[in-house]
Amino acid sequence: MNCPSCGQQTEEGKFCTNCGAQLPNEEYAATADPTINMAPQVNQSGQREQTGNVQKPNEAAEKLKTAGSNFGHFFVTLLRSPGEAKKANSNDLISASITIVIFSILIALGYHLSLNSVSTGFFGGPSFSFFDSFILPLIEFIILFIIVAALTFAGVKITGQTLSFTDVLAKYGGYLTPFLVLYVIGFLFTLVGLSSFSGLLILVSILGTLLIAPTLILLEQPASGFDRIYVLIAIYVVSLLVLGFFIQSFIQNILSSLMGGSLFGGF
Repeated sequence: MNCPSCGQQTEEGKFCTNCGAQLPNEEYAATADPTINMAPQVNQSGQREQTGNVQKPNEAAEKLKTAGSNFGHFFVTLLRSPGEAKKANSNDLISASITIVIFSILIALGYHLSLNSVSTGFFGGPSFSFFDSFILPLIEFIILFIIVAALTFAGVKITGQTLSFTDVLAKYGGYLTPFLVLYVIGFLFTLVGLSSFSGLLILVSILGTLLIAPTLILLEQPASGFDRIYVLIAIYVVSLLVLGFFIQSFIQNILSSLMGGSLFGGF
């Protein structure tokens, strides 16, 4: 190699054998190059991560938009023609689940407002927690609807029909649509003071979810197994027992709050 200082040929090393000047370190230069080349790769990976982070929210937003659009079409179709619920299948599971959740929310909201009216009706009356007056009824009615759908699916299998659980749940959510509307009407009548008529509508809407919807599902297809009449009777009994259990828990909750409130605090 040639010395950069004197231009004379010298042997490889740290210093020139002719003038003693320090020679450039080739190993350092060789190892330094890869480090320089790594910088663009880090930036590219960072750009890919940023792009992925941007795409994920967009994908989630698209999924929510699609689910909302499908539910709107599902609800409007069944509102116009409730009998179309017999065509529902596993592809409508999300829309049916949304219907079940909305129905449960409205029932829990009605229960919450009723308890608040009871609380404000007494001078210094008891106070009910938001969990007891809304969250707990919401969870219990979602569980109730799932239990009824599961009982209906068991009845479908006992009677020898060919439906999956997701098909039954989708159909059940579809058949809830007119009863959901009926409940909303009853709820609105309650707000304007028509308590007696609104109570009838609400009762019919809730009983319809427990009795009529399973009946319509079991009568859709020919049965080759156990007689459907006995299966439906069993579904009715179990569903009403579960509803009674939940109502009992609601009453116990109200009584415990009343007994613990200031209304009876002096006794």
